Amino acid sequence: MKKIKTIMNVVNPTNDEPGRIDLYGTVGVDPWSGDEQSITAKGVKKAIEQIDGDSVDVHINSYGGIAFEGIGIYNVLKESDKTVNVYIDAIAASAASLIAMAGDTIFMPKNAQLMVHHASTLEYGNANDFEKVIQSLNAMDKSMILTYESRFKGTEAELRELLDAETFLTSDEALAFGFVDKIVDYDSDEDDSDESNADIKNRLFSKYSKEPIAAEAKEDTSTSEDSSKEAVIDLDIKEPQESFAEKLINLI
Repeated sequence: MKKIKTIMNVVNPTNDEPGRIDLYGTVGVDPWSGDEQSITAKGVKKAIEQIDGDSVDVHINSYGGIAFEGIGIYNVLKESDKTVNVYIDAIAASAASLIAMAGDTIFMPKNAQLMVHHASTLEYGNANDFEKVIQSLNAMDKSMILTYESRFKGTEAELRELLDAETFLTSDEALAFGFVDKIVDYDSDEDDSDESNADIKNRLFSKYSKEPIAAEAKEDTSTSEDSSKEAVIDLDIKEPQESFAEKLINLI
């Protein structure tokens, strides 16, 4: 993939509009070019401090970079006393997807994508060196999973399957899984994709059970015990012949 030119800038408006921080390009200092414009927790913290208002719009377009730097930026945004609105302008991948999880509200255009995967690295050395690397990567995965779990609606096992598959998520998929709150359609005057919790729940039910459930069905309390069991959402899939990542194609 062609490298995204790194831009990290802050706009402090003079009116009542939110401040804006653009996070485009590499997360963490680029080890190949030493890009001084790389996106860092230190830089984001300084940018937040420059914004006078109570809210900030954070726009992301990044393939990722250093995972710990992404978690650091996530925590800087979460620790802020401002309302944080995250916009995934095109792609929030890898470490950048961790940053996106910090939004109080996360917006994703219908043509954007979000990608999640396991921590990875490069190493040279002997067996002992690689054993240490494996331990470090497993610990890094735990930190990443904790970050995603603040949003993800499924189980940890299902989340790990998404990471195993290095999964690219469309806006519909990201919304259904809880990674974003609203799908943005810039060609429309209205945002008609703002689903309620019930809508999202029904999406997940339809995906896992293969049987769509109508929203109004929850008002019928006269069903028998057997039929009421069908309304329980069971996210613990027991279908070893089909992986969770493969089920993504069944999404609406």
